[in-house]
Amino acid sequence: MSLLEQAHAHAVRLGHDRVGGEELLLAVLDDGVGHALPDALGFSRDVLVWQLEKAASSPAAGSIDGYPVTAEVLDVPRFSGLVEVVVGLLAAGGGAARVLGEHGVTEERIREAHARILAPFLDENAVWGGSVVRGVVGPADPPVEIDVLTSQIADLRRRKEAAIDAQEFTRAGLIRNEEKEVVRRRSELIREWAATVDPVDLAEAVVSLREQITALRRH
Repeated sequence: MSLLEQAHAHAVRLGHDRVGGEELLLAVLDDGVGHALPDALGFSRDVLVWQLEKAASSPAAGSIDGYPVTAEVLDVPRFSGLVEVVVGLLAAGGGAARVLGEHGVTEERIREAHARILAPFLDENAVWGGSVVRGVVGPADPPVEIDVLTSQIADLRRRKEAAIDAQEFTRAGLIRNEEKEVVRRRSELIREWAATVDPVDLAEAVVSLREQITALRRH
């Protein structure tokens, strides 16, 4: 599913007849690096999502691939990466830019946060399956993206439970479907990672973890 298709799904969920900057940014936040971006910028993803979903709707000003879109979406460079999409929305000055501005987000901060998220993947000394935990690289540790998706699943489950508590069952169903898709993606990543892990490294990690648990139980 393309970013625009994901944004259109958000628009439909919110009852909007066009894709705005808010929906495009919600699509960016759906998974992977985009999901981790708010935390890297220093504020809550939940708050950002809530603000974007409550932002005032702008009218359509054109269309892209048959989808009605607002002026700010038209201004965002097409086929660009995550950073350029967010920077483009910031420069467009629409609803998404206003929400980001409330958190003091600038182009420089976006690029710095993005670089921090990708740093473990760009380290020439890192290996697939290695991650930095408290300054230690462990070859049997899962990729950072698996942790990101795990956090996303927890977030979706909280949102689903909140929707059920509010008796918003249609919304809860949509969130449940999104949760299933994220669980599927995480399972694929886990299988890919598992195929690259040295069994000895994994066994050593399990033994080390058991030792830590035993030590904690003694306290």
